Amino acid sequence: MAAIYFRTLRENVVEAIRNKIINQELKPGERIVEMELAKEFNVSRGPVREALRQLEHEGLIEYTRNVGCTVKNPDLQESFEVYLIRVSYEILAVKYMNGKVPPETISNMEKVLKKMEKLDEEQYAQVYLYDNEFHSELVKMTKLNHLYKLWSELNYGNIITGYNNVQDKVGVAKRQYKVHKEIVDACRTGDSGKICKVISEHYMRTITRLMKELGVSESEVPFSRDFLL
Repeated sequence: MAAIYFRTLRENVVEAIRNKIINQELKPGERIVEMELAKEFNVSRGPVREALRQLEHEGLIEYTRNVGCTVKNPDLQESFEVYLIRVSYEILAVKYMNGKVPPETISNMEKVLKKMEKLDEEQYAQVYLYDNEFHSELVKMTKLNHLYKLWSELNYGNIITGYNNVQDKVGVAKRQYKVHKEIVDACRTGDSGKICKVISEHYMRTITRLMKELGVSESEVPFSRDFLL
């Protein structure tokens, strides 16, 4: 029998607001009014306020005194931090497994690859959802619940970074299959060092691409491009 999961009212409100941000019904920089959301969801302001605190923790919104909550628009430095922490957790997972990626994990990653292979510009909304689904397998294989929780809290920062900063949506959608297949191929080798190197290069290419699209030169950023390599 399949497991049945029950969510609290706060969790439902969190997901509803999160989806509004991901779908850009709430746009970067837009002020979020608690009363309006409470009325829309037919709930009191309490669950909405709790949900906004969680989304602030996830990096989707930010609170400013005398202004309130607004949808966050991460800059390059914040995007770098999201990817830096994500790749660190994934490398930790690979090292914990000594590079021995379970067949089930590889199979699950291949299923996501098949969905990535069909991506085009019209399906761009799925790019970062598939990306999170793919990379999650690297962390879930450890069966370390706290590690997975920490990693998953960065998922939506990844999504918002992609939605707000990427200009070449066609190119990003088309390259998803190829760049993620490289990770699967490395996982099949069972070589921890090789897998970690491929994952690091994967994330560094993303940072480099963001820098290029935002017109940021290496001299303008406070971190080294080789930090992840």
